[in-house]
Amino acid sequence: MAEPLPVFLCFKWGKGYPCKYTNILFRALTDIMQSQFRFVCLTDDTLGLAQGIETMPLPAFKMDRQHWHKGMWPKLGAFAPDLFEPGTPIIMMDVDVVVLRDLTPLYDHLRAHGGLHIIREIPDTLPRTFPKLFPKTLLSNSSVVGFRAGEQEHLFEMFRNKTIEEVSKFRNDQNFIHYHAKNRQSWPIGWMQSFKKDLAWHFPVSLVRPVPRPDDAYIVIFHGVPNPEDMTKGAFKPWGSNEKFGFFPVSWIKAYWQKYSRPTDQ
Repeated sequence: MAEPLPVFLCFKWGKGYPCKYTNILFRALTDIMQSQFRFVCLTDDTLGLAQGIETMPLPAFKMDRQHWHKGMWPKLGAFAPDLFEPGTPIIMMDVDVVVLRDLTPLYDHLRAHGGLHIIREIPDTLPRTFPKLFPKTLLSNSSVVGFRAGEQEHLFEMFRNKTIEEVSKFRNDQNFIHYHAKNRQSWPIGWMQSFKKDLAWHFPVSLVRPVPRPDDAYIVIFHGVPNPEDMTKGAFKPWGSNEKFGFFPVSWIKAYWQKYSRPTDQ
């Protein structure tokens, strides 16, 4: 029996990321991927999504909507039962990423190793440089998660009837996944790189050195600030945090954004 078509799964709810982020990710994958796939968005609002994006309603769970963003809890809906045919390879992705090359090897890796694959938490500069002086237990980052449908349904079942008070000790969805996933494994180091932790320069180097495009990575992830769109503006439009910031566009991010966005995107 043939394996079900692999799925890229993303989410859209609220106002945090307008639909253009989902549309850009969909167009990038459609252009870059060299194997067939489905692109599915779990959402409570389909307005503005590009033609070709499959949509499904967000699985129902107990938590009040006002608390959804205090940990990105709706992402645990990816593990709800009966969304996809059992055995379907799924890559769950945040929409605020930049895809650098064909992601078929991610599915191949998932098929070869089984279990749930998630990004190992990327340390900040000081713990990375001086791990003995700044020790930190590394958990997980859920910007890119791989699993097979039907194998991690317990994650949603454990969560669906919980209030924010009952899960607050985990702080967010990725910690919940880290502690409860079956056969949790980390993606190979370097496959997903963090813009602000791996690539952006500290001040004042950031004023004179451009942010490099990591040719050996598959995906660049963004968490906190900045967002990828921030680096597509004109000159002297500041982006970043207090430690890592810039005043000019990042050329490869701007080119990606311009290539896959459309004037009609909201």
